[in-house]
Amino acid sequence: MALQQLQLSQFRNIESAQLSFSADWNLIYGANGSGKTSVLEAIYLLAHGRSFRTSKAHKVIRHEQALYTVFARIGAGAQQIALGVQRDRAGDWLARLNGEKVQRVADCASLLPVQLITPESFRLFFGGPKERRQFFDMGLFHVEHQFYEVWMRFNKVLKQRNALLKSRQTNAEFYQFWDQQFVELAIQLQSMRVAYIELLNVELQNLIKDVPALLGLQLELVAGWNCRENKAAELTQQLRDSFAMDLRVGYSQLGPQKADLRVKVRGEYADELLSRGQLKVLLFSLKIAQSNVIYRSGHKQPLLLIDDLASELDDQSKRQIFNFLYQLNSQVFITAIETSQVLPQISSDTEVALFHVEHGQIERTDENGRRT
Repeated sequence: MALQQLQLSQFRNIESAQLSFSADWNLIYGANGSGKTSVLEAIYLLAHGRSFRTSKAHKVIRHEQALYTVFARIGAGAQQIALGVQRDRAGDWLARLNGEKVQRVADCASLLPVQLITPESFRLFFGGPKERRQFFDMGLFHVEHQFYEVWMRFNKVLKQRNALLKSRQTNAEFYQFWDQQFVELAIQLQSMRVAYIELLNVELQNLIKDVPALLGLQLELVAGWNCRENKAAELTQQLRDSFAMDLRVGYSQLGPQKADLRVKVRGEYADELLSRGQLKVLLFSLKIAQSNVIYRSGHKQPLLLIDDLASELDDQSKRQIFNFLYQLNSQVFITAIETSQVLPQISSDTEVALFHVEHGQIERTDENGRRT
């Protein structure tokens, strides 16, 4: 599966563009503010239904225009898939898949696994548990077909339980029905997550075996409750024990919605032990390992979007990251200010499509910057 074509209309500072991509590597280069990150933003939006740069729809629409359109053709073996997204200034969203209206963002996401690395991706280490949950649940979504349905059912139950707690309902009988479903679904989610983290860890250890700074790397899944044997009785009792406190704060304090991933190196938290450059190498290793798990276990070819690849990287870290990238089973999109920041690291026998962006105008070029 590969993103073959992308068409943009009234998107950020891009009035109109039609791009044909390489199935392997794509380098989008230009000065800061030229619009190169907007190309990655449009690809991300196709899969996630939202921008990674803003939550305000009107910010993405070109100045004084009514709406934006993003359209893509995706190759899946001998089959070609058409996917389009349109959004207006009121935030109304319309998506079509092969001409048919899409009802759920998840239908687009399942088709197009997209991972993103930006200078803000360090939140995976420095941010709260939500950042890390989103990371491993994204991979699980593409590997375990039942995950999305179970997660949605759990969230409906969680919403009902929290509504009771917020209303200060003290009668335990009102909670029995919801707690039973809460526990059943929580156990299922935890089992899926444990299996997925095991797959991720195997792929990760193989990837980093020659990186001295990352030797002793450990991934520890935190369930969101004191989960010793992942049995229903454990969580049921803990929900009872925490009921008074849940009632006081007005929400459920235990459960898979509180899960986290501890990333440690030789027993210490990675963000406390590693340098900024080493953390970036670790970030790439995690994302690339996840892409490979999706490829092998989910039977999909993911897309990896890398914004400002050269930022905060010394030559050694850059070489290590490119070693990772050569072990990646994904279509890659990279932004940089100059081609010289990236091209010397890419093998001469690797297919690379180059796109120069200037003031919202995008042209495909050769290595010398000449239009092709």
